[in-house]
Amino acid sequence: MSISRAARIKRYSLEHKLETSLFPFLSIFLCVMGVLSFINVLSSFSAPQKIELTAQLEQGYKVAYQIFSLPDGIISLPPVKHLKKLQEAVDDADKETIADIMRRRQSAIRRLKKHSGAIMNAAIEPDIDEILEVLHDIRSLNEMALKANYLYEEFLLFGIYPNGGQAYQKIRDIMSFTQDARSISVGLEPLDSNWTLNLKKTDSEAQ
Repeated sequence: MSISRAARIKRYSLEHKLETSLFPFLSIFLCVMGVLSFINVLSSFSAPQKIELTAQLEQGYKVAYQIFSLPDGIISLPPVKHLKKLQEAVDDADKETIADIMRRRQSAIRRLKKHSGAIMNAAIEPDIDEILEVLHDIRSLNEMALKANYLYEEFLLFGIYPNGGQAYQKIRDIMSFTQDARSISVGLEPLDSNWTLNLKKTDSEAQ
């Protein structure tokens, strides 16, 4: 009888009564997280975000040469904004080289602006010669800036859309067999299929 009484006392002891189950709290927490996740998914479908294509994406003295990789090809956005100041800082022998790069880049931007219809449809297949020229230009600009002790460095920034990996891989394959690419930094940004591209007026056109 005394053992039975001791067992009952232990069952209803103060220490045992203070135990709290976290199951109700965790259940509510998981339900709330599920609802928020569902709302987030709905928002991504109902309100697509916009990514602005701009030739002026920069961080400090590092300036991005942007290449957006889509299922149908790529859209390239070369930076032009700071090239005039770089041109003023380099030797006379390099000024004409920068002027030539500026003319080609401004022409490429104008072609994009004149594209009729959705800018997403302006994607083209990567051309080997054009990619090699881009890599050579970036390397040349970076070397001229370094020689002139001018803080300016271009890098490649790839924006990859779903099913856009094939065009990206083609460019990476080209980069693997040219020395121009070895000194160029590369960034990679996965993009959501709901994001749209918005090409706005750049300061480069006003220069």
